[in-house]
Amino acid sequence: MHSLQKQFHDFISVNHLIHSGEKVLLAVSGGLDSMTMCHLFLEGGYDFAIAHCNFGLRAKESDGDEAFVRSWAEKQGVGCYVKRVGLKGSSTQLAAREARYQWFGELMETYGFDKLATAHHLNDSLETSLINFVRGTGIRGLSGIKPINNAVIRPLLFATRSAIKAYAVQYDIDWMEDSTNAQEYYDRNYVRHQVVPRLQELNVSLLKTYSDTSERLQLTLQVLEQRVNAIKNEFLIPNHEGYKLGLSWIKSESDSLMLAEILSGFGFNYVTCKEVYQSIGKSGKHFSSTDWMLNVDRGCIYINANDSQSLHTVQINGLGTTQTAWGHFEMEQIDYAESLPFGNPHLAFMDFDKVAFPMVLRTWQDGDKFKPLGMSGYKKVSDFFIDSKVSNSDKHRTWLLESKGEIVWIVGHRISDDFKVTSDAKRLLKVFFTPPKFS
Repeated sequence: MHSLQKQFHDFISVNHLIHSGEKVLLAVSGGLDSMTMCHLFLEGGYDFAIAHCNFGLRAKESDGDEAFVRSWAEKQGVGCYVKRVGLKGSSTQLAAREARYQWFGELMETYGFDKLATAHHLNDSLETSLINFVRGTGIRGLSGIKPINNAVIRPLLFATRSAIKAYAVQYDIDWMEDSTNAQEYYDRNYVRHQVVPRLQELNVSLLKTYSDTSERLQLTLQVLEQRVNAIKNEFLIPNHEGYKLGLSWIKSESDSLMLAEILSGFGFNYVTCKEVYQSIGKSGKHFSSTDWMLNVDRGCIYINANDSQSLHTVQINGLGTTQTAWGHFEMEQIDYAESLPFGNPHLAFMDFDKVAFPMVLRTWQDGDKFKPLGMSGYKKVSDFFIDSKVSNSDKHRTWLLESKGEIVWIVGHRISDDFKVTSDAKRLLKVFFTPPKFS
């Protein structure tokens, strides 16, 4: 067995990346790293399929990548999913990443994959840490890429780019070259081609040194997270307006780090968190993030919804999971059933053929109206909130789900009668909302 193959299997085992019987979806671009990952999965006898996104950003070159990936999968008898995606938005890289991962999530949900594997390696992790360091970050950003993050695994994270290439050459693995990898106006490419080589002049063992440092930082982060979670469980108490954070656990300046970790979950940056720490023991200090207002009152911090916030909107382009600042939404198409599990305020069913994507999540505005389930006429959303005894702070952080300009669901409360499930429905849209958890 080649040493890289043994390291690959050992890395998966030690980090518990894949368990017996699990199906893995591989994110495959057609480049060196992902094609080497495909070879290692094939050689290891894992249950896997591959997925390739064609954004068409490099014209014929993008189409060539797609054809190459399809051909490899056909020759190897491996399942292959391909999607062509048109991008919108000012940041092409960010839009591509969001579209790619949303589609991967849909594939995993539809076809029962347990894990998504990406081909990130040790050089990628080093570059990520350096970029984060330059932009400003804490321990989490400096520690680099984690081997596993929920269902996303990085089984090549132990390997250097040079080791991967040497293995590919030895085993005659074909791959496609991405011409944009040489364009240094991308931050990552500049770090890769200009910064890292200079650092390696200072330390020829840079990648090994970084690997050891990254491991220590990730272990440090685990200790920090355990301490923060213990504090939140004991001292962060939800109330009808938001949260109350007791401060009796703060004994020294080092505890300001834990405070910053807790408050970051409410959108406060490190600089503001330091100001919050310095104001402890005083009353009347106020701070705000996009969604929250923070009030320091001697021995407590009160964190309430920011009622002065502007309209928030999130576009949902299709089925799958959509993350928001106030929880996440899972959308699934299901067949009609006479018996549905009603009673959960965070679960809703609608007639799939009455809605249309993209759908929109947004916050409430004056003048909003909808037709509550069971009513024939429209009702102002503001009046609905009053009748339902929704507090002023809660109504400003309640999502409205909208399709074609019509409110489909006041999330957590009531769907619109116009979109209800009837016996004529052939297929249903199931929407499950998971609220954020800060404790």
